[in-house]
Amino acid sequence: MSQAVTPELKRWIVEQATAGFPPEAVLKAMRDAGWHEDVAVQAMESTLSEHLQQRSPARGLPAVPGASQASDFTPVLPQPDLRGSPRLLDLGDRVVQVLAQMHSPRMAVFGQFLSDEECDALMDAARPRMQRSLTVQTVTGGEELNADRTSNGMFFRRGESEVVARVEARIARLLNWPVENGEGLQVLQYRPGAEYKPHYDYFDPSEPGT
Repeated sequence: MSQAVTPELKRWIVEQATAGFPPEAVLKAMRDAGWHEDVAVQAMESTLSEHLQQRSPARGLPAVPGASQASDFTPVLPQPDLRGSPRLLDLGDRVVQVLAQMHSPRMAVFGQFLSDEECDALMDAARPRMQRSLTVQTVTGGEELNADRTSNGMFFRRGESEVVARVEARIARLLNWPVENGEGLQVLQYRPGAEYKPHYDYFDPSEPGT
């Protein structure tokens, strides 16, 4: 018996994605509820693609004239379209080099993403705002100095200047994901001897501050 994708199911899929549940968890929940895996995957991809297409023009995924876009590339997670192993990606306002990529784990290295002028502008704007980098205090949810992290850094507010907005829009086009789903650009400076000791980017959900 065929399974119909109802408006209620589509709304539920969007709610799960908006709440931050990973695709694997949503797929498992659908399988546990009796959905065939191929139907569930297709429902997730089509629903989230439609959701992003409706929101992106108004919420930060700009379309740039001349940018190469594959209409059938609809990622569930932010990622570049590297099908066919391209060496260059035309992002509309800049051609970016694909220097390396790996499928497992998923990784890509890009070159020439920023111009020299953009790098200089970001560094000049960041320099007077640099402060000692902090880490999350997992008990309170605040921030604290940590001897394991001795860099200096700062965050730009989203879209706070023309160059920041331009770079954010380029990242959104590269990753096929809305600007609003990212965080502000961060600039870090490691002086001689500064470091961030090896650590896991993980917070224990049982800690009150996380």
